[in-house]
Amino acid sequence: MRAVYRYLTSVLFVAIVLQVGLAGYGAFHAVHAADNHPVTKKTIEDGFNAHGALGTLIALAMLLLLIVALAGRLGAKRIKWSAGLFALGVLQLVLGALATSTPWVGALHTINALAIYAASALIAHRAWTQGRTPQAGPVS
Repeated sequence: MRAVYRYLTSVLFVAIVLQVGLAGYGAFHAVHAADNHPVTKKTIEDGFNAHGALGTLIALAMLLLLIVALAGRLGAKRIKWSAGLFALGVLQLVLGALATSTPWVGALHTINALAIYAASALIAHRAWTQGRTPQAGPVS
């Protein structure tokens, strides 16, 4: 289960980086669309469809990470960090939904994204570096 956890943390981190890119795409898609015709709410939403879909998949992957940590009995620290990351993911979904009708919540959605990025990076780093047997190097 440790190997599954380790690889899942990496996939999750890469997905989160891609998610940030998709947010940028959504914003610049609206700017580009404004060059050709008036921008409607649908035009803006269309630019963020991939961002929203991937966000849902990321939240599911966060839940899976927590399940793997629990089922694999990977220790209290990994379980707590996985649970915290999942909580941030649920909060992110809620903030994203609320931000469409309350724009200032969008700032919280963005700040929470930074917390998710940092937490997922830390979790992946720890999964790959802690609790592994060091490889013997060449003898000098």
